[in-house]
Amino acid sequence: MKNKIDIFYDHLLLICRKKKAKKFLYLISFLESIIFPLPTDPFLIPFIIAEKRFFYLAGIVTIFSVLGGVFAYVIGSFAWFKIQPFFEVHYTDINLLISEFENNYNDLGILLILMGGFSPFPYKITCLASGILGINILLFILLSILSRGLRFLIVSFLIFKYGELSLNIIKKNILLLSFILLVLSVFVYFIF
Repeated sequence: MKNKIDIFYDHLLLICRKKKAKKFLYLISFLESIIFPLPTDPFLIPFIIAEKRFFYLAGIVTIFSVLGGVFAYVIGSFAWFKIQPFFEVHYTDINLLISEFENNYNDLGILLILMGGFSPFPYKITCLASGILGINILLFILLSILSRGLRFLIVSFLIFKYGELSLNIIKKNILLLSFILLVLSVFVYFIF
C-alpha cells in the first residue's frame, strides 16, 4: 500500500505531464527551497523527456530554486524567532538541524553551503540557517547558484540522456556525487 507522500507525489507527476505545466515546475522549485517536502528533480522528468531542452530547464529551475532559497534566507534573517514555534511543531528536528548546520559551518565554512545546495541535505535548512546565522547574502546567492545549478544540470543531463532510468541512477549515486563535489570544493578552497 502506498503512503501519503507517494500518493501525493504520483498526483503531482500527473499534473506535471500536462501541457503548459512548467509554471508548476517553477513553483515547485521555488517552494522546495522553503518548505516543500519533495525535491524538484523528479518533476523535471516529464519536461526534459518531452522537450529535450535540459540545459534551459536546468537554468530556469536553478533560478527559481535560488529565489526560493533567498526567500528562506530572509525568513531566517528577519522572521525566524516569530515563526520558530510553527516549525518546531511541523518539523520537530528543525532546531537540531540548524544547530548541526552552525557547528558544521564553523568547521567547513562556505563548503557547507555548496554541499547544502547539491547534496541530499535539505537545501531549505541550508537557506534558513544561513539567514539565521547572518552569512553574507551575496556569498550565499553565489554559492547557491553554483551548487543548485550544478545539481540541476547533472540531474537534467542524466534525464535527457537516460530518461526515467536516470532517477534510479541519481538516487543510488547522490552521496557519491556529493562526496566528489566536496573533494573538488576542498581542493579548490585550499589551492585558491
